[in-house]
Amino acid sequence: MPRGGGARGGGFRGGGFGGGGFRGGGFRGGSAGFRMGGSRSSGAPFGRTGARRVTSRSPSGPYRHSSYRPRRRYYGYGYRPWYYRWWYNPWWAGRWYRPWYYSPVYVGGGITIAIVLGLILLPLVGVAIMFPFSNASTNGTVNYRSTETLYFNEYWYEYENIKDGNDITYSIQSSPSLISFAIWDRPFEDLPTTTKIGNDTDQLILINNQYEYISYYLKTGSSITYDYNASGQIDFFIASGQALYDWNAGGSPSFFVDESAVIQGNGVYNVLSAMDYYLVWFNDGLSTVTVNFTIDYSAVGVINLAVADFYVESVDTITQDTFEIPTEGNSDGNWYFFVYFDPMLSPEESTEITFDVTYDTGITSVDRWVDVQPILIAIIVVVGIIIVVALLARRGQKKLKSKSSSKVAPTKASEKKSKKATSTCIRCNASIRVDAKFCPSCGGKVEGRITGTPTVVTPAKSKSCSFCGSKLLVDDKFCKWCGTKIAS
Repeated sequence: MPRGGGARGGGFRGGGFGGGGFRGGGFRGGSAGFRMGGSRSSGAPFGRTGARRVTSRSPSGPYRHSSYRPRRRYYGYGYRPWYYRWWYNPWWAGRWYRPWYYSPVYVGGGITIAIVLGLILLPLVGVAIMFPFSNASTNGTVNYRSTETLYFNEYWYEYENIKDGNDITYSIQSSPSLISFAIWDRPFEDLPTTTKIGNDTDQLILINNQYEYISYYLKTGSSITYDYNASGQIDFFIASGQALYDWNAGGSPSFFVDESAVIQGNGVYNVLSAMDYYLVWFNDGLSTVTVNFTIDYSAVGVINLAVADFYVESVDTITQDTFEIPTEGNSDGNWYFFVYFDPMLSPEESTEITFDVTYDTGITSVDRWVDVQPILIAIIVVVGIIIVVALLARRGQKKLKSKSSSKVAPTKASEKKSKKATSTCIRCNASIRVDAKFCPSCGGKVEGRITGTPTVVTPAKSKSCSFCGSKLLVDDKFCKWCGTKIAS
């Protein structure tokens, strides 16, 4: 589809540029029907989004429960063994003597692995053919359907990731104001602005206590050039919406330009902030007055929708139609649709928009699963590393704990005694260790008497006893622990 409005037309009509500003009037003290709402000083449009999505199914399964958190157990730091290291932290790996399910890393890691495996296995077994992280249907269709209130200088937008060659089907209604509609592959903030020049020339007939006005929505840097002639004395002023409201109610507010009891006038007013500007002619005399005026204005910072791939301006109804994503170039990506309440097209404070926009993304649930696989693999690798480190830490704790309990460090006194203290066998006078139970030379028992003789004989040159397994010295003839004879 070509850029621009095409057969639907573009340009501005009804106010602002093609046919001038918005006209109105009344009698002072009567009801007021002009826009009084404020605007940001920058005049930048305010965007809103969040329409209700309609797909072939509603979100379901474990993916929707974002509030779930794995239960964690905490352990204190009151006891720190000598082998304590940061990776043995019980908050991390748990106590080694506790079952594995007391470890927070096992609990959290197990839940994470279960979720990841579920995301991978569910589509394979056909339980969850739909992509869990998207509200799109299985064939990639997303529909936005809603009725919203849009205030002047606001825009409503929605977007989806679409492959080229697919369609966006839309229909929009607005009441009571005119709106603009555009489809583009970039956000609204990227739309350029332009300067529009406009002109209004007309004649007014004012009876006693009657006023007429023409209004423009202008931003900082814009200007208004006015020139008028009247057949009798009138008051002329340029005011904001609030000042005009106060004046109409009988007050005496200040105006940007204030000329009283004049029959002609001309000048230039340079806009200092973004808002609606009202040029008012008021007849407070008794006779009827005719006023001829010419207004030239320059409006800067006007949103230029002509750069969008498709746009329609100054309409209140758009019947259902389809826009096809261009196939030339790389058109895959996010595509936006905008409904913009341009304050230069309608004088109302707000309008109600009803829209129905369907995106045929061309991205099925299978495509989405394929795209997310690298992320899932990365999660599995990280969780796997965490589990392995925790397992090694727990094993290290247990190993070091068992060593520390089985190996009692001797005191200095006992070490000194074991090195120097010896005894003499009463049978053969051989030197024996004080802690020996049998003489290694004759095999006699150190204390008491032998109640039985071992039938096992340890082979010569053995390093350990064949009966009790104790270590032997080279010149031992009997085991000093059990008395077993060593062959010569």
